[in-house]
Amino acid sequence: MTPGGRSTGASPGGRIHWMDSVRGTAILLLLLWHASAVPEMYGAEMPDAIRAVNAFFLPFRMPTLMLLSGMLLAKSLSKPLPTYYAGKFAMILWPYVVWVLIAKATFLDIEGMPWWHWRAWYATSYLWFLFFIGVYYLIAPAFRRLPGWVPVAGAAVLGLVLPYGTTEQRMAYFAVFFFAGAWLARRRGVLDTLTQWRVAAPLAVAAAGFGIAAALWTDPLQYAVWGAPFSLAGSLFLAALYGSLERGRRRLGALRFAGRSSLVYYVSHFPVMALISEALLGVLPPLLVAAINLVAALVVGTLLAAAKERIPVCWLFRAPRPLTRGVDRALGWVAPRRTATR
Repeated sequence: MTPGGRSTGASPGGRIHWMDSVRGTAILLLLLWHASAVPEMYGAEMPDAIRAVNAFFLPFRMPTLMLLSGMLLAKSLSKPLPTYYAGKFAMILWPYVVWVLIAKATFLDIEGMPWWHWRAWYATSYLWFLFFIGVYYLIAPAFRRLPGWVPVAGAAVLGLVLPYGTTEQRMAYFAVFFFAGAWLARRRGVLDTLTQWRVAAPLAVAAAGFGIAAALWTDPLQYAVWGAPFSLAGSLFLAALYGSLERGRRRLGALRFAGRSSLVYYVSHFPVMALISEALLGVLPPLLVAAINLVAALVVGTLLAAAKERIPVCWLFRAPRPLTRGVDRALGWVAPRRTATR
């Protein structure tokens, strides 16, 4: 509880109640964006209004997902290092490799870059998010003895000095949100204060202003480190909103389901949209293709999410358990079995 008696919004096991709903919203915004962006990738024209709406949410979609991913870091770091890295192999590296292969089999053909070239596996296509958080989890134990603000500040400096828009600069930019999430998760009092309405309401105004600016000047603001606080303001406003709704026992089951299965929707949606766009553009109007993209991605993602614990569907999203245990044992031979936070 806060000094004023307000709940922190965390379950007894430490899970933040609004996290799944916020993540589900970010995933839905991502699907809405790609539903029209994928046809544009194939040369279709979309109305300026749709592009403006997508640009408005640009500062909030992926930064919010990064922030929430960082909030799970402390729980992961409480495990022995071999188990920690084996878990990241199973839940990040494995699905990344699997879906890069699926992308290459369905739509991805980078001219002059065969599949065995290392660049073909470096932050590939829409799967860059998995690649980035894999890097963050890889280096996170190195910061375990430092104050939580240190990796945030380091990422911000790198994001300012690296060439704007390069993969490395984008990786530094999104690291600001990932490690900010990790820091906030360890400071539940600060997080609780920031998600109270008296704080969240002004944050919403600032975030909306930045969203309008992003709609007007999209390219210069996409990865601008100085704009990160405004993106965080939007994420915290969503947290306050859903925290309030859940305390009022509002039904948010669909959003929670999408949030808990965010990886499934994330990795599966783009190949579905690409195949549909390639097949239907030129036959149907681009707006109708975009609508079909959205519905199909939601249907396919929901079916996969419902079956994600069943073999062999589960192997699309995590490594087989015997393989994960083998990686854990192998790493145990070369790394001490102390927790990553010690």
